[in-house]
Amino acid sequence: MKILMDGRALGTKPSGIGIYIYTLLKAIMPNKDYAVSIVTDVCVSDQMKELQKAGAVIYEYGQPVSKNTALLGYYRFVQECIHSVRPDVFWEGNTMIPVRTENPYGVMIATIHDMFPLSDPEHFGKVYPHYFRFGIQQSMKYFDAFVFNSVDTQEQTFRYFPKMRAIPHFVGYIVVPRLPELPVTDNDSFLYIGNMETRKGTDILLEAYRIYRERGGQKGLRLAGKIREDGILKQLEELQKTTEGIQYLGYISEEEKAAEYAACSCFVFPSRAEGFGIPIVEVMNYNKPVIAGDLETLREIVGSAVTYTPVHTSYWEAAVRLAEKMLEEIPERDPAEAQAVVDRYSEETIAKGYCEFLDRCVKKDYERKYKEGD
Repeated sequence: MKILMDGRALGTKPSGIGIYIYTLLKAIMPNKDYAVSIVTDVCVSDQMKELQKAGAVIYEYGQPVSKNTALLGYYRFVQECIHSVRPDVFWEGNTMIPVRTENPYGVMIATIHDMFPLSDPEHFGKVYPHYFRFGIQQSMKYFDAFVFNSVDTQEQTFRYFPKMRAIPHFVGYIVVPRLPELPVTDNDSFLYIGNMETRKGTDILLEAYRIYRERGGQKGLRLAGKIREDGILKQLEELQKTTEGIQYLGYISEEEKAAEYAACSCFVFPSRAEGFGIPIVEVMNYNKPVIAGDLETLREIVGSAVTYTPVHTSYWEAAVRLAEKMLEEIPERDPAEAQAVVDRYSEETIAKGYCEFLDRCVKKDYERKYKEGD
């Protein structure tokens, strides 16, 4: 089976969607029946280069592409690659293609990660939610099947696009590789790793930490990830002027990330909207206490293995409640409970379901073409 994956989200510094593509391909590539190719804007990230060394063929557009008119030229290149590779499966790893794209040689599959531009539009400006809705509607015309990264994402998608129920679909959780064994220590600090933006609750966390220190808390706060909003940058800079203990680490490597997980006192993740929540599963490798936003998705993914805090209240109440949780002694979790979460999203567990879904999609396409005489 020839698979062509759109890996643009993996090309430079991958965030959650890029890591989804990387771990998924890494999990299915050992299947000797699959020949994997990746189309991307640029091939810069370590993860992309690792997949290339493992045997993936890379088709590189040659220049970085962001969410603007450059997408038109990029997807023309994608279409050319489809005609060159003639894949059994063309897979769009990043939710949608707003430009008409066809795979006359096989099936088209897209992974939908969330409905945030529609369910939480206040974080996306006035234009993007309309663009997002249009893009999904267009994708429903082009694609033969959809993958959802959680049951919650599937249910939200069906709520906004009920006709998608009739299109073949599959709930395929994200592969979260086991992290290396490291000495587990305690650096007397809270830790946050992820994109720094209001949707992720970074504003709540920063205000909660100010309250925490005001009320006598002594632990530090370490933050890592891209700052995606000017307001968050300003809030962080102002807080650093008045409050001790804050360290912003920037975008860190996978090795540095694992070391931070293993050393923290408690991982804090007060996200307002989450498609999956990879960092929470990753930190379970070291059985650290976790305080997370009380979201249906996270309850689906990790269940009772974390302590939840309300985030869909007023900004002030959410910050106060989180500060109170940070001041409490977080109870130790059963190591077996954390290990069960890690095992649930391992390559061995997840890859099998994806491979069976791909095989079903391709078989159905072959049967259809045989009946039609193609």
